[in-house]
Amino acid sequence: MKHACRYTIVRFMPYPETGEFANIGIVLMSPTAKYIGYKLIDRISRITAFFEELDANVVRRARKVYANELVRITQSIEKAFAEAPMGPSADFANFVFSELVKPREGVVVAQGDRVAMADRQPSEKLEELFEHYVGRSFATKAYQERYVEKRIHEMLRAADLTSLYHERTLGKSDTYKARLPFVRMNGTGEAIRAIKPIFLAHDDPSRLYDHGWDWIGKIEKLRRDRTLQGDVLFAAAAPKEAFGPRAAAFAEISEQLKAHGIVLAQETERGRILAFAEGMPDVETSDSD
Repeated sequence: MKHACRYTIVRFMPYPETGEFANIGIVLMSPTAKYIGYKLIDRISRITAFFEELDANVVRRARKVYANELVRITQSIEKAFAEAPMGPSADFANFVFSELVKPREGVVVAQGDRVAMADRQPSEKLEELFEHYVGRSFATKAYQERYVEKRIHEMLRAADLTSLYHERTLGKSDTYKARLPFVRMNGTGEAIRAIKPIFLAHDDPSRLYDHGWDWIGKIEKLRRDRTLQGDVLFAAAAPKEAFGPRAAAFAEISEQLKAHGIVLAQETERGRILAFAEGMPDVETSDSD
């Protein structure tokens, strides 16, 4: 027997103003199967690698608080299923689930009220959805980009430059904002230099184009708003091959970055990245590690 299921994705969202999040769990409920279940990520190291600047205890505590709330919710729905085997239990379960997915502020939130059909047991559908939305999400562009960011941070730390560069959310508060992980400010609070780690090694060349153009647009907007007034370097994870559709897409984006006054270095070019970070005028020499 097939069962209609409602499910929602649990997201860890420490910076709602920038829209960054990591999928960390799934909650699934099926009134016809009288089933309610959830699964949250066990290894918070995957989250702290994504949000490197966060204290692991903050992540651990937020997950625990939300897990306790899910225990309370699932117990109340399971009790309703057990005590009222006919229609009213489904009404109560749907009401509670609707309350769970209501938009609200928080570090951990349930986003989206979605529907899926379970061909077998709803618990199997829960596992399938968890693998799709949570397991695979840590192989996405955003997660890979965090690893590029981590590599650049290690370069700056080894060169004793981390005191000069800090994460900033730039932009006018009433119009547009963007997060940059490495921004250098002057004494009057102006952003005079920025390094943006970026993943440009997508399997799909169209996604490579889209992501490159997206960040060119963001930098141009920050410059127009005069919230970013200095030079910008993109430290990029690039396609490994020298020929083919991905290489062609990367070459075109490289030209567009140059046309917009954005310096490009591959993530392995330690010398160029540090020369830029130190404010040296010549960053054209390559020094891959």
